[in-house]
Amino acid sequence: MAGRRASSRRAAARRSRRRAPWWARLPLAELLDVPIRDLSLRVEGSVLEPRVAQLGRELAAAGLRFRPYVWLSSDWFTPSGSTGFAIPFYLAHPRLVRLERREMLEVEGGTREWCMRLLRHETAHALDHAYRLHRRKGWREVFGSASEPYRSTYVPRPGSRRHVRNLVNWYAQSHPVEDFAETFAVWLEPRSAWRRRYAGWPALEKLEYVDAVMAGLRRRRPLLRTRGRMDPVSTLTMGLGEYYRRKRARYGEKRSVREYPR
Repeated sequence: MAGRRASSRRAAARRSRRRAPWWARLPLAELLDVPIRDLSLRVEGSVLEPRVAQLGRELAAAGLRFRPYVWLSSDWFTPSGSTGFAIPFYLAHPRLVRLERREMLEVEGGTREWCMRLLRHETAHALDHAYRLHRRKGWREVFGSASEPYRSTYVPRPGSRRHVRNLVNWYAQSHPVEDFAETFAVWLEPRSAWRRRYAGWPALEKLEYVDAVMAGLRRRRPLLRTRGRMDPVSTLTMGLGEYYRRKRARYGEKRSVREYPR
């Protein structure tokens, strides 16, 4: 009897998660007035939940003990020193995915493949913090100095074979830390066949370095664990309309100076 009650509660919880939230059918003008925090969004029960679970399976298959924690916020980012990372809130509901596409013309991470690429990339930053990898001499010799200032713009070299290709705009070329994150993302992807794909490329040395470092980390506890969440969705008081006004202005400025965002 107790088992049936527990099963019934779980089924009810799943039905509740599938139920459309109150704002999902609002007219556009009214939806844009809704504060982001009032959307009551969660990773659990959304399309993101199985993708984060897939990330965990990939890390387990690689023999890594580390698991990043995730939360919803305004964008993709890993705060400095954090062993977790943020995922943009709009990916947590199909109505918001459609709104993002309407307002920004594209949805960063909107497909399963694109989302997994970003999850692996941000995991690399969190893992780097957890094990302080960028402090290693070998890391600096392969990727450069993590303390190198981020440039406000970068002009990629599409023909370069010194960097892997994971995210758009040759993002690995933007900074040593991003070079490592992109290399790790390619290394972790189960079907990347990176040894064959990058055979003869200088980038293969970076992949082999990551492979060797990860072999050394297998089953090792992280040196650092954090639980902080910067700008979680529950604190975002601006309305969706204001969010998109600011976002369009920010991206317009970036494009005007030829910055290539990830």
